[in-house]
Amino acid sequence: MDIKELYNQREALESIVDTAGDRLKAYELLSNGLVSDTVHDTADYKRDYKAYKQAFSTLQAFNKGLTKTQQKQLRILKRQLKWGLE
Repeated sequence: MDIKELYNQREALESIVDTAGDRLKAYELLSNGLVSDTVHDTADYKRDYKAYKQAFSTLQAFNKGLTKTQQKQLRILKRQLKWGLE
């Protein structure tokens, strides 16, 4: 598989994780930074938390499936795109 395809897949997965994480951050937090039990027990929170866990585990599985060479190439490509070197 081409490195740019891997990069696009990884970016898409990271975007899904970020979106799911943002939904979790929208819930009201206590002063200690935790979600209250009343919010934690709602169906909406459970649905959003489950979606986040699923998205994160998918991203983890994707990253674990990459070889060391692919990881290195992805880092180089990300650096190039960030600094406009490509």
